[in-house]
Amino acid sequence: MSELVGRDNEIDSIKSYINEMKSFHIFGLKGAGKTAVLEYIYQSWTDMNTSLIPIFCRTSRTLKEILLPIAGVLLQRSRSLENIDKFKRIKEICHQSDLNAVNSRELKNIIFNNIGNKKFCIILDHLDCITPRINTFLTPLKDRAVTITASRQSWDIADYNFFARLDYCLWLLPKVQIKNLSRHDAFLLMKQTIGDTTTLEETLFSKIYHITDGNPELTKKILARAVLPKYLTDDHINLKLIGIDLKIDKAGKNEK
Repeated sequence: MSELVGRDNEIDSIKSYINEMKSFHIFGLKGAGKTAVLEYIYQSWTDMNTSLIPIFCRTSRTLKEILLPIAGVLLQRSRSLENIDKFKRIKEICHQSDLNAVNSRELKNIIFNNIGNKKFCIILDHLDCITPRINTFLTPLKDRAVTITASRQSWDIADYNFFARLDYCLWLLPKVQIKNLSRHDAFLLMKQTIGDTTTLEETLFSKIYHITDGNPELTKKILARAVLPKYLTDDHINLKLIGIDLKIDKAGKNEK
């Protein structure tokens, strides 16, 4: 797995929290690279000196999207799980398809009956909407497993843009901020992305950095289009046209 550009300090902080078995929260602007950092940590997990077993919930927008991956890993490790429904009936679960049919309340019970104490590290990406149901799951989970959460919001009390009913203990989690890249690191990212900086004039680099403010996701999107003939005018890359098309694409996704 390729190294992340400009994230050495953040990676060191994250590894330190994991080794100390501390739960923490990652936050940053859209496209700043939160998911890339989490993927890097997950893929390099065996290189860390920790006994924790990672469970990566790549989408955490609903409670069911959080519960199913966790229960799935528990099922893989034990080969079968017991589900006790509201009528006290016991059913053995042996396949992932069986989990899909279990409701959220029963999935929570299955998880807390099998997760043990501080054996797992639960990674929750895209946790931008903390519903009351998600909140009631996260609060006891923090005491049973190391949790890594990621969202655009900081979860600071002073963050007035964040609307959720977090329990007090979750507000107090240590924070790791993922910022846009510096000018130097943004250039390194461009070099890593296109592989040959001889085609990247200094003026063009400056223009791209001015547009993106070092945002990795936006930088990669612009570079992906810059190589297409459609955006070449008299051997010059038409950044204005790229920007217009990116806005059109974004508007189209929002309508879906």
